[in-house]
Amino acid sequence: MGIEIIALVAGSAAAGALSALPEWVRGLLQRRAEVDEVAIPAVPTIESRADELAEILKRSTTLLSELTAEVQARTATAMEMEAKAKHAENLAAMHEEQRQAVEKLLDARLEARLKESGKTSFRQGMWLNIISGAFFFAAGVVVTLLIGG
Repeated sequence: MGIEIIALVAGSAAAGALSALPEWVRGLLQRRAEVDEVAIPAVPTIESRADELAEILKRSTTLLSELTAEVQARTATAMEMEAKAKHAENLAAMHEEQRQAVEKLLDARLEARLKESGKTSFRQGMWLNIISGAFFFAAGVVVTLLIGG
């Protein structure tokens, strides 16, 4: 009897273990699949890396062309602005020279008129003084003759 009980207990234990075995194997396989997914990253192939490099080079060539065109456009604009600035400076210098020439001409004319006016004014003043002096002299002689005589 003791052996039967032991065999019965052992059989029950074996049956229990066997019934849990499929679940345990499923869990083990699932963990193995998860480990495989995490542990083995997808390595890009040489072809895919070459394609990626070609795309990057193509994009960089396009960007370089766009950048070159923009730099050329800005250089042309800067050169145009520099030419306009030089032209404006030349115009300003010409205008300054013209202004100075006109100023000298006006100064010379004004000076000549002042000299002429000064001479004319002096002559007019001199003649006015002579005429008024003669008038008052004659008036004085007339008054003296009327009073005295």
